[in-house]
This record gives sequence, C-alpha cells and structure tokens, in this order.
Amino acid sequence: RAAAGLGLRVLPTRRSGAAVLVARGRPAERALHTALSRELGSPAGAIGVGGRCDTPHEVPRSYQEALRALEVRQGSHSAYGITFFDDLGLYRILRTGKDQREVEQFVREWLGPLLDYDALHRTALVETLAAYFDRGGNYSATAADLVIHRSTLRYRLQRIREISGSDLTDVDSRLNLQVATRIWKIMRSGPE
Repeated sequence: RAAAGLGLRVLPTRRSGAAVLVARGRPAERALHTALSRELGSPAGAIGVGGRCDTPHEVPRSYQEALRALEVRQGSHSAYGITFFDDLGLYRILRTGKDQREVEQFVREWLGPLLDYDALHRTALVETLAAYFDRGGNYSATAADLVIHRSTLRYRLQRIREISGSDLTDVDSRLNLQVATRIWKIMRSGPE
C-alpha cells in the first residue's frame, strides 16, 4: 500500500523474512521509507534498493545489490532509512560481512588521533578534513561550506597534519585519509 500510494507499480513477495518489491521506476529519495513508516506507525525499518533492470534476467543481480545496500544501512549508526546501491560508492566493493571490525580498525588507523583530539577538545577536525576532500581540496569552497574564514581552514589543516602525522600532499596518505573520512561519515550517519 505504501508503494502504491507513491504511484509505484510493484510486484511484492516475501523472501528470508523480508518484503521484496520489484518496482517499475525508482522511488524518490526518502519517500518510500516515509510512506512505509507512516503505514506501519514506526520509522524503525530499513530499505535497500538495487540497480535498474532492463531485462528479467537482471532481477537476481538487482536483488543482491538491494541486499548489499540494506546491509550497509543496517550496519551504520543510522540503521533506519533507505539506501540505494547506486549511491554506495566505496561500499559497493568493500566487503566485510557482518563484522565491521576491519573497517573500524582502518578508520582508527587513519583518523584515530584526530577523532581522539576532536572528542577531547570538542573540535571538528575530522569534519573539516572530510569537507576539504569533498570539495576537491578547494580552500574557498571548503571554507564556505564550513562557514569559516580561509585562514581558519589553513590553521585547521595544519593542525590536522600535526596531530595525524599525515602529509596531505602524499598521494597514498591522501587517498587513505579520504577513504577513511568517507567511511567515517557513513558509520556516523548512514549512507548519504
């Protein structure tokens, strides 16, 4: 009923204790979860959406993608909501199963000193680093996004270098730090 209320044409079934919908079209970002929550009277639910199928033979692939999207959603701190496989980015290929220790260890390895510093001093160095990477290293765009002055951004990036011991100009360090910040954001709030 929730899907039909959104104008989605679906073929519903149950599999392994979950409802499975084969839908014509893609649900709007949060609309399906919102409609389902309203229908059930609770926001406590997660939805994984697989990629588009052009032929019936592609349905099994899309189903596996939906399960992967659901697994990532349920493993995040924001376990309720909707996650699209096509939006998973790095998590499309990162396989850790139910045990997230390896992922958490990677994040701690690259961001640990910054996370500890942020917690102790109530700062936002990891968030600053994530925004810096999200804006492609552009100082003006990053400063505007964080609503801070460019000189404040330069100071924070210098503190990040000092505390983490990482060289932001080194290609490998930069890649690992960027991957770690992406994972940190997903672990903190769920897939975007």
